Amino acid sequence: MRKTRFSSILQWLHKYFGLLALIYCVWMALSGILLNHPQLLKKYSLPNQIMPTNYQYHNWNRMSWRDAVFSTHHDNILYVGGKEGVWQSLDQGKSFKPLAPGFPTAAYDQDTYSLLLAAGQDQETLYAGTKSGLFYWQEESWHRIDHPVLKAKAVVDLLQIGNRILAFTDSNAYQAVIHNGPPVFTPLALSRDQSQDPVVPLFRWLLKIHDGSIFGLWGRIFVDFIGLMLFLLCFSGALIWYVLWRKRRRRPTFLAGKIFAYNFRWHLKLGIISALFIAIIALSGALVRPPLLIAIIRLTVPAKLMPGTNANNPWSGQIQRAAYLKAKKKLIIASKQGLFSGPVDGTASFTKIPEALPIHGMGAMVFEAVDDHSLLIGSFSGLYIWDTSNRMVMQLKSKASWGKPDWGRPTMVTGAAVYQGQPLLVADYEDGLKPLRRHLQLHPAMPAEIRSQSRISLWNALFELHNGRIFEQFIGPLYWLIVPLGGISLLIIIFSGTLIWIRRRRR
Repeated sequence: MRKTRFSSILQWLHKYFGLLALIYCVWMALSGILLNHPQLLKKYSLPNQIMPTNYQYHNWNRMSWRDAVFSTHHDNILYVGGKEGVWQSLDQGKSFKPLAPGFPTAAYDQDTYSLLLAAGQDQETLYAGTKSGLFYWQEESWHRIDHPVLKAKAVVDLLQIGNRILAFTDSNAYQAVIHNGPPVFTPLALSRDQSQDPVVPLFRWLLKIHDGSIFGLWGRIFVDFIGLMLFLLCFSGALIWYVLWRKRRRRPTFLAGKIFAYNFRWHLKLGIISALFIAIIALSGALVRPPLLIAIIRLTVPAKLMPGTNANNPWSGQIQRAAYLKAKKKLIIASKQGLFSGPVDGTASFTKIPEALPIHGMGAMVFEAVDDHSLLIGSFSGLYIWDTSNRMVMQLKSKASWGKPDWGRPTMVTGAAVYQGQPLLVADYEDGLKPLRRHLQLHPAMPAEIRSQSRISLWNALFELHNGRIFEQFIGPLYWLIVPLGGISLLIIIFSGTLIWIRRRRR
């Protein structure tokens, strides 16, 4: 009797949690497979207007403003870069026009991380570091840098030091001397002190487990295969429930008999083969999203456990931003392993800075020098100025933004505007631009074209669906619970199904 009751409980859990999580598992399986291959999706996009209201652009929100540079020759000229490409204003931000000729047309590729207005002897040249490589503006058109790495890989930051331009990918740095012809970039060696074993946040390691990239391309393909098996399990499980439901109501169906028996056998086989892998993927996915992420946010793992670890290049996949401090003649690199400081000329190794600065786990979005010894650092944890001369850190808060009061919510910084060493504006992910000075006259108006004609890449749209954030407009902060509860439900389904299979084998 005890075994029968236990078996009934297992079957009840497997059946009803399976029905409850059916749609969740299908959308996670299919979207996960597609997200694992951004190169196949980057050409495709959707009108942003079909997304929920909170995805619409207003006031330069949602990373449409990542970086901004002012011309030193003409005070009225301002350039802005972000997810909608690069825009130019000739009237201090009152109006903008896109700098589109020669720029990538795909929404995925035109996402701009960094801008640099490089000052030469008698002219300025605009550079844009994008998700699809490095470009420079010349003769009313963009030109792609002819370099095997910089023409294909995301360029996360750009700097000018003297007569040199520095371009950073997530793994390397390159330099070019400013002259009248096209820039020629060469590798810049940045050795690093390896006396201490570097670490990375645990959640970043779990993300690599979740998508399989910890084992490279074949790991991704294997996770795709497991996602396909999960989809087939959902389909076959729904078919089993439907046939049994019809049978209880004495309604015959052609799906019964041999079709049902064949489907039932393969449901058991696929389930037990993929159970462990589905459980690992579900658990890792639940842990890297709030609220479970809060429990592991401070945990770390050795960096050598991350994929792509290269003993000859400790920066591999780690660089996020960079800044140069003239007073110390030091380059400061913000990486996934913390902040590192070192000389640009390679005379000494970069060493880790022990300062505990308030940088969000997603990394620094703003990281630039505002004077010879101070850095402006912005992330989803807020905006700060770090004075390296006295090790003082001061938080910058926005003022009442053009008639709209700021009630003190932490600023989720995605960008900023700095003019002659003075931070003027900060871009918040949700609310857009906010002034940092009470009586600031500069108020850049977001072009109407961004609101009416913008497109979202298919990859980004699927990512918002995969993490559940697309439902925020309808259920508010409760969307945080979609992934954790869905993951827990999937674990219950896997656990109960495995026990059912074991009991059947014993019999």
